[in-house]
Amino acid sequence: MAFCDGDRVRILRTPSEYTGCRGVVVEAEGAGQPVPLGHLVAIDGENGVTRPFLVGDLELLLPVRVRRDTRTEAFDALES
Repeated sequence: MAFCDGDRVRILRTPSEYTGCRGVVVEAEGAGQPVPLGHLVAIDGENGVTRPFLVGDLELLLPVRVRRDTRTEAFDALES
């Protein structure tokens, strides 16, 4: 899977301290290092430090639309 600059990802590599962490894919040209088999990821909370990860170690995070239920327990109690 090809990732683009700015994609939100989760790290899946199991023998790593970064397993489960989230971050943003950054362009290799902007970071100054070529990464032939993966992407550079700026891990959340590390102040923009980029780390290389293989494509297989990354999972794309997609936004999910959540519909909020307009009825609440308090409203239901008033109806009773």
